Amino acid sequence: MRQYKQVLGLTATHTESYGDGLLEIAFLPVGPESAFGRTKIELLQPLRPGSSAWNFLHEYGEGVEHLAFLVGDVDGELDRLAHLNIPMRDHVARPGAGGMQIAFLEPHALSGVLGELVMPIR
Repeated sequence: MRQYKQVLGLTATHTESYGDGLLEIAFLPVGPESAFGRTKIELLQPLRPGSSAWNFLHEYGEGVEHLAFLVGDVDGELDRLAHLNIPMRDHVARPGAGGMQIAFLEPHALSGVLGELVMPIR
């Protein structure tokens, strides 16, 4: 996080432990407020083996692990993508960090980028 503060002047507004201590997650807001809230950078620190973030870090080193896309209805998007035969890691939404429902697509669905669908838990 020091690099993001030093280079870009960004500060975490929220941190949380996730997945029974598998990850420490920090949220750094960027840009102006919009109808969808503020865009955030989510920094993941894998704390022990057992998460995809741990596997990514040990295979590729530090870098962008995934991109998240805010959607209005995660379950509806999962149904739509299933009808299009889009490869998905999650076929059912699940609770994620930051008060979100989440579901991941397989990386080859987005040219090698792991995609995450997110929606605030209602």
